[in-house]
Amino acid sequence: MRNIYNNNKTITIIIKVKYVNVVEKEFDTLAPEYEENRLADWYQAHAEEILKHCSTLEAGDVLDVGCGTGHFLRAYVQNNPGVRAVGIDISSEMIKVAKNKACAVGLDQIEFIHADWETVEPDLLKAYDFKIIFCANAFHYFKQPKAATLKLQEQLGTDGTLYLLERNKSRSLLTFVWGVLHKVLIKDQVIFYKTSELLEICEKAGFSKVKVLRSINRYFWKNKLFTSIVLLQCK
Repeated sequence: MRNIYNNNKTITIIIKVKYVNVVEKEFDTLAPEYEENRLADWYQAHAEEILKHCSTLEAGDVLDVGCGTGHFLRAYVQNNPGVRAVGIDISSEMIKVAKNKACAVGLDQIEFIHADWETVEPDLLKAYDFKIIFCANAFHYFKQPKAATLKLQEQLGTDGTLYLLERNKSRSLLTFVWGVLHKVLIKDQVIFYKTSELLEICEKAGFSKVKVLRSINRYFWKNKLFTSIVLLQCK
């Protein structure tokens, strides 16, 4: 906003500047080929690991934070047809692709919302009672991880469960190096964590039962030089 003075009169000019989120921009670009690109098998293998270990529901609501193009939610709803599902992603293009793919296979019980989890309005979710929340490969993008985790905990209903899948910095030199590059050169909001740090953040957010369900450390798995990921269950 600028004030211009003209003959003792003040004219106020409002200049609107559109803020461009670098994460949103990155994933907007990736969206059209996200389920077919070089790393698609790697991400989809993560979804398979979660599906192996997460609870099934005959009825109820589930939420996927950082849902991308909705690959995981489509698989989960097809295995649990009685649930309602919500996917949230910061990328509008990811959400657009997710809606099209869900519609193409007749999964109209999935709602996709374009929003940043850290700033999403609670009213958008008040119609749901989430029994399960999934958060896979999105946690390292949170600017305020403790507040974001508390928000996850608050959205869960009684006896609800959070399944959190993330990279494990403590077992991967490559992930550690990437973390340094993001901080020093790329200078974005990405932060990678050790498993112990993830456990501590979840416990401090109010989860009373936090445990590791799966830990994977493999070379040359799904087109990646080295993979070190961990899947946590938080209740």
